[in-house]
Amino acid sequence: MHFNLSIAAGLATLALSLTFANDEARPGADSIGDPYYPKLGAGGYDTERYDLALTVDMETGSIDAVATITARALHGLSSFNLDLYGLEVAGIEVNGKAAKFTRDGRELDVVPKKPIREGKEFDVRVAYSGVPTPAPDPSVGGTGVGWMRKDSGIFVSSECIGAASWFPCNDHPRDPALFRFTVTVAKPYVVAANGLLVDEQDHGDTRTFVWEPKAPMAPYLATLGIADFDVVVEEGPGGIPLRTYFAKTLDARERAGFALQTEIVEFLELCFGPYPFASVGAIVADEDLGGALETQTIPVYGRGTYDDGTIAHELAHMWFGDAISANNWKDMWLNEGFASYGSFLWVEYAHGEEAADRDMRQRYRMLRRAKVGPPPDPGVAQVFSARVYERGCWVLHMLRDRVGDEAFFEILQTWVEAKSGKTAQTDEFLAHCEDVSGEDLDDFFAGVLFADVIPEDARFE
Repeated sequence: MHFNLSIAAGLATLALSLTFANDEARPGADSIGDPYYPKLGAGGYDTERYDLALTVDMETGSIDAVATITARALHGLSSFNLDLYGLEVAGIEVNGKAAKFTRDGRELDVVPKKPIREGKEFDVRVAYSGVPTPAPDPSVGGTGVGWMRKDSGIFVSSECIGAASWFPCNDHPRDPALFRFTVTVAKPYVVAANGLLVDEQDHGDTRTFVWEPKAPMAPYLATLGIADFDVVVEEGPGGIPLRTYFAKTLDARERAGFALQTEIVEFLELCFGPYPFASVGAIVADEDLGGALETQTIPVYGRGTYDDGTIAHELAHMWFGDAISANNWKDMWLNEGFASYGSFLWVEYAHGEEAADRDMRQRYRMLRRAKVGPPPDPGVAQVFSARVYERGCWVLHMLRDRVGDEAFFEILQTWVEAKSGKTAQTDEFLAHCEDVSGEDLDDFFAGVLFADVIPEDARFE
């Protein structure tokens, strides 16, 4: 019996296609699974890159933007989810083909024309526009985070869930990616962003600034600063670029602490190991931004956060929070407790042991008086509380006291070596401490880290 081979091949391909479409492809999860934010992020794919092109109208505050997202399917995808807050979507393409989409709050559900096979890289192009508004975040009492329009310009501070206020994303630290920012604004405005300034194009009345970080980062760490800045460009630690963007109204006293950035990074390298990125700097506003934020390579500082202790805190985050991200927001003390201890170490170095001792005594007394609870799993409303910052800092000081300086700094440096570019959980850090120190620390951590109240310690009374 004769059988046409081309027909057979076609039928086999069709059968495989139908099997894939019917049996393998399924919607990606509409959440990444963070217990504090049940609808945050998404599953089914791993984001590899965000290429964000924005034209910003500084008079109206509106943006006209295109986000091109490169991702890889973790299983066959019939649809997938992105986070986007408020902005209007004009259209979406997946691999160059128009895709259907629906909106439900900040959930943007995308249905590609053809299912995406497991393991395949795919591109998503989202055209969107509007006036970005900060996204309400329960970790700060419902205050909006993300894109902020102030009198002097635009500032972006997105922790925990504000990245979606200005670009579509998988908005969780568990899915870091590479970024590229191409931002066009009218003169005299200047654009600052993460990473390296790789191009600047003059169009007459407008300019386009192109920024590119060299390492992946969590979406909440992406930032833009757009204002008529004073820009100070220097050679930073190890010869990397150091770019500081000052609001023009800041006086010499308010700028003084930023002259220490190189010295602070070089000191922190002695404590934590090599600085993990290819650039460093600061965006310094003249308005209240609700604090400062460790946006990767270029922290953002609001009014009143210009002291050297705060600068040391944000720069310590480059190792703890940026190079290493918390796996879930309940592990925030691995970011903030460690950065707080980085600031303490700077005080010890720059201002002396007496100042450091006074600092730790004050922390101890506050923690005891206020009966501040344990750092792990503080609850979403206390992600930015003393449990995370102050007690987290105190836990590390007690660990240093327990194992000694040599073992303590080996713990921190080898932790960075092991986890840089990855996420971390509390139980992993505790196991690491025991591995490096060679000690059984179960009882120690039960008392200092997990107890409802820290134990009495006569040395700090």
